[in-house]
Amino acid sequence: MSTQTLSSEESEWDGARFGREESTGVVFGLDFLQVTFLGIGMVIAVVFVIAGGFPGGTLAAAGTVAVTGVLGIPRIFGKSLLKWVQVFATSWSRGRTGQNEYMPEEEGVDVAIGDEGVQLLPELDVIDPPKRSEDTPRDKKGRIVPPKPARLMLPGEFGELLVYQMPGGAAFAYDPTSKEGVVVAQISTHKAFGLESFDNQEARLRAWAEAEATIAGIDGVLRVQMSDQTTIVSGSAVLDHYDQEINNSQVVEDPDTGEKVHQAGEAIDPFLHQSLVDMLSAAEGQPVHGMWMSIVLSQTKLAKRIHSSGRGIRGFMETALVAMGAIESALPESGTEVVRWHSPRSLAALIRSAFDPASSVEISERGEDGVDVSAAGPMWAKDSLATFSSEGALHRTFKISEFPRSQAQLGFLSGFIFSGDFRHTVSVYMKPRDIGKALKTNERSRATWGTNDTIRQKLGKQKTRRNDRQIEDLDQEEEELVRGHAALKMTILITVSAFSEEEMDANISQLKTSAARANCEVRVMYGQQDSAFMASATPLGRLSV
Repeated sequence: MSTQTLSSEESEWDGARFGREESTGVVFGLDFLQVTFLGIGMVIAVVFVIAGGFPGGTLAAAGTVAVTGVLGIPRIFGKSLLKWVQVFATSWSRGRTGQNEYMPEEEGVDVAIGDEGVQLLPELDVIDPPKRSEDTPRDKKGRIVPPKPARLMLPGEFGELLVYQMPGGAAFAYDPTSKEGVVVAQISTHKAFGLESFDNQEARLRAWAEAEATIAGIDGVLRVQMSDQTTIVSGSAVLDHYDQEINNSQVVEDPDTGEKVHQAGEAIDPFLHQSLVDMLSAAEGQPVHGMWMSIVLSQTKLAKRIHSSGRGIRGFMETALVAMGAIESALPESGTEVVRWHSPRSLAALIRSAFDPASSVEISERGEDGVDVSAAGPMWAKDSLATFSSEGALHRTFKISEFPRSQAQLGFLSGFIFSGDFRHTVSVYMKPRDIGKALKTNERSRATWGTNDTIRQKLGKQKTRRNDRQIEDLDQEEEELVRGHAALKMTILITVSAFSEEEMDANISQLKTSAARANCEVRVMYGQQDSAFMASATPLGRLSV
């Protein structure tokens, strides 16, 4: 028996599995809307019987019960038929009124910065973005002096975001409506997870779980977005990165010539070095993986700390800087590190390339110069039931609705990340929850299932293995919470981009093949494509789906 096999059998992760999609509901897996609708139907049926008598009233009551049952009971793709009716009706209404199409407005906005935060002042001059060459200053007391922010011109509810530059050059995106602030880090991994031994994979996973618990425990953290985006960049940009890595490599003395040489590139293998240089020089674009981590902070939850740190937006920034330092120190043990915190212009570049994938090569050639914040949004965008369109590109966002129900292999999500050399983004959202509240929610869910089982037994309904499995999932969740695991609610979204329907179909086919191999199910976010795209493909941490 091999060492790796033995380690696998003795692994603490042996037998680990994910629970089914939650369907506890109010009773028998029915949500509140379904129960209300069926209750109204029953009341109407009783009225028909009383008012109409037999046989007219009875027939009318039977028809009412049948109709309400057909409409109120079925669940399709995780939603009740009633909710699907709402989704289709909303999409149709938005299309009729033109609210599903976006074009940026011409008028600008300004802001006023006070102790209580930021107030929008419409119909004033457009504000200039922070200058890249100047760092954000501090006053004589060491407090941050916030520069004028730039506004992100984005569709719908996302158009209120203001971007500041913090000391050190990092961007701070602030939403004055929801009172949330976002900082975005470019991250990288030291080694390829899939190529390591099982023991090393376990060690990294254990370290990552500890990092998750640390991040979740930071005061004010509402959401964490971890994204991997497969995109196309300029071949010259990859060549520049290759040259930079050569220059950063170890320097040794050549025994023959006595000269100092780098232990990389041409010094190791001149033929392979020149072949790579020729290939990159001739290539217009190369698929690469860009990774980022977005941290969403709550101004409301951090009110006391913000007040003690200078109040207003300056205090919020100061608090964000402390959180950024804690995150930087928590990640390295897991093989992940913060390369840099995105500046306003590099953040705008990520957003711009999300809406306009065709610009990725041009943007990558700019390097750290990025894009002006005011140019980050699309010039045109349109939302439909199953697709979000922008700047000539088509986007479709999926949600992983079911995870592996048998033992999940370590790194099973890599199948989605490396599903093909086409534009796609995999975003994992982690929403920290209070341990006490999570345990109470678990208790309520188990109590609901216990009540449902009692009712089923009285009605003579046979107990199913599916019901037993869902109760087991709740028991497992409680055990993990008691053992000290971080109480996180996970959501994984995948956005696939293309420039034609045919290309979209081909890309989705590859994605679904990867999902099948990973023993997962993916579901199109019908009727929520605009919000789902913003959540998955952009680094703004806005999960509203």
